[in-house]
Amino acid sequence: MKTLFYLPVKAVNDATIYYTDLIKRAFVNSGWEVTTEQTVDRVNEFDVVVTIRVRDFLKVYLKNSKLRIINWQQGIGPEEYAMLNQYSLRAKAVSSAFSMMEKWVLKKSYYCFLVSTSMLKHYREKYDIALNNHIVVPCYNKNLQPAYFDQSLKEASSFVYAGTLFSWQCFERTVALYQKIEQKNPEASLTVFTKEKEAAREILNRYHIKNSQIRYVSLAQLDQELSTFKYGFILRDQHPVNAVSTPTKMNSYLSVGLMPIYTDVIESFEEHLNLAPYCLKFKANDSLEFMADAIDAHNKKTVDYPDFLKICQENFKGYYDDAFNISKIEKELIDGLKTT
Repeated sequence: MKTLFYLPVKAVNDATIYYTDLIKRAFVNSGWEVTTEQTVDRVNEFDVVVTIRVRDFLKVYLKNSKLRIINWQQGIGPEEYAMLNQYSLRAKAVSSAFSMMEKWVLKKSYYCFLVSTSMLKHYREKYDIALNNHIVVPCYNKNLQPAYFDQSLKEASSFVYAGTLFSWQCFERTVALYQKIEQKNPEASLTVFTKEKEAAREILNRYHIKNSQIRYVSLAQLDQELSTFKYGFILRDQHPVNAVSTPTKMNSYLSVGLMPIYTDVIESFEEHLNLAPYCLKFKANDSLEFMADAIDAHNKKTVDYPDFLKICQENFKGYYDDAFNISKIEKELIDGLKTT
C-alpha cells in the first residue's frame, strides 16, 4: 500500500520535518511505500495522503474527495491568527472564516494528528464534535544527548532564548525578566537565537540589556550551541494558543542539559513533565521581581548534572520518545488502515 506526504515547500521547517519523519517511519515499519511530493498532481495514485496544513488538506480533498486524508493540526490556527493581528476587525473576520474551515477539515479528515489532549478538548468544546479519529503526539525534534549533561560545558550564569518572536512566545516579557536578572547578577549573559535579528535587537536595546548577543544557526548546529548554556527561557501567558501547544523549545533545551525557565500554562507539560529541581516553573502572573529572585537563588546552587540527566530520561520516556510514538502510530492508526 502507498502513502503520499503532500508537503509544499512553505509547509516544511525544522519542526515539521522531524514530526512528519516520525509518521513516515511508522508507515515504512508497517511495510507501506512512502512518497513525498510538493504538488497534488498524483494524489489519485495513493491509498492514503498526509497533509499538515488546512489549506493543503483542502487542495487534496478538491482533487479527490474519496481519498483517505490524514491531517496534522500543528496549532489552533484561528486563535493564532487573531492574536498575531492584535484582534483587529479584519483579524476577527479572518479568524471566523478560518474556524469554519478548520471545523470542516476536522470533520472530513480520515484521521487527525493532535499535539496534546488539551488540543482535543479545545476542538471538542469549540466545535461540538466527537473527534474520536485522532492520535496525540507532542511536537519535538531532539533525542537526549547525555554527553552534554556536563558542568564543564556550561557557561556560568548563562541564559538563552531560541526561536521566533511571535506574540504568544512572550519575548519582550522574557527580556524584561532578564533585565531584572542582570541587575541582580552583572555576570549574567543572554544569547538570543533567532532569524528576526533586528526586531530582537530593538527590544534588547529598549530594556538596556548590557550582556547580550543575537545569533542564528541551523538546526544541525543548534545542539552544540545550546549545550554551552545553563538556562533556557520558555515563558508563556495564559491563552488557549499556549494551553494546547507543545513548544519544541522545551525538548531542545532539555536534550542538551539546559534547565528551563517556564510558566505553568502549557497543559501538556503539566501533565507529562516533572523536572524538579532542575527547572524554574512560575505562574503566568508572578511578578518579574519574584521570578528574578528565585532564578538568582537557583543559579547559586550546585547542579548535579548526572542526576539531571536521569530526571530527563524519566521524562522523555513515553513522551519525547521515538520508539514509543512510532509504535503508537502503528497500533492506533496504521493497523486500522490495513482493514479498511
